[in-house]
Amino acid sequence: MRYPLPTAFHFHAIVDLTYPLQPSFPIFPGQGSPAHICFQTTKEDGYASNRWELPEHWGTHFDAPLHYSKAGKSVGDIELPDLFSPLVLIDISENTTHNPDTLLTLEDILLWEERYGAIPENSVVLMYSGWEKWIQTPFFYNKKEDGLLHFPGFSLEAVQFLIHERKIAGIGVDTLSIDCGKSQDYPVHKTLFAAGKWGLECLCNLKELPPAGAWIFVATIPLKGATGFPARVIGFIP
Repeated sequence: MRYPLPTAFHFHAIVDLTYPLQPSFPIFPGQGSPAHICFQTTKEDGYASNRWELPEHWGTHFDAPLHYSKAGKSVGDIELPDLFSPLVLIDISENTTHNPDTLLTLEDILLWEERYGAIPENSVVLMYSGWEKWIQTPFFYNKKEDGLLHFPGFSLEAVQFLIHERKIAGIGVDTLSIDCGKSQDYPVHKTLFAAGKWGLECLCNLKELPPAGAWIFVATIPLKGATGFPARVIGFIP
C-alpha cells in the first residue's frame, strides 16, 4: 500500500539506533535463555539456510500494545505511517550518573518544551540515560542485594501527560525496560499499551541525535499476533 508523506524531508545523516543481536546480548529476566538456536543446512546446489528461535522481547525491539493489553494491536497490526514519526530526545544522563533509579519526569518534559516548543503530535519520545556504556556488563542489569534491578525509566505521570496532552505515537529507552528496573507492577507498560501506543527498548547511539528536529523509522516485521519483536530502528537527522 502507498502512503503519502506528512511533509517534505531534507535529511543529511542517518543514525542506526539498533544493537547487533548475538547470543550474549542482555535480556529482561523471565524470558528464559536469550541465546538463539541456529541450524544451518547447506544443499548440494550450494545455498545456506538458517532457522532462528528467539524471544520476542530481546535486543533492540518493538513492544506492541498487545504486550500488556489483550485488546491491543499486535506487531503486524501497526500501520506503516505510525512507524515514521518526529523524534524527541530527552537527556537525563546527568542524573543517572548519581542515581540509577532516575525517572524521566513530567518536569523533564516541560523543561524540554521550554527550550524547543511543544512536543509535536504523533512524536516518539526517547529517553537518553547514557546506559549504553554498561552494555554487556552486569551493571546494565544492575541487580542489587534487594533482588531488584536498578536502571532508569519513564515515570507514570510523564507517560500519562505524553499520551493525553501530546498524543504521542510511542516512547523508547536505552535500557531494558520503559519502566524503571525496580518496578514490580510495570505501570508505564500497562498505561502506554492500554492507550494503543507502542514502545522501544534497548536502543543505542542516542547521543548522536539532536534533542529536536530529527525523525525516527521503526522497521518492524508485520508479524500477526506478535506482542513484540526485534526491529531495525533508524534516526534521520535534518
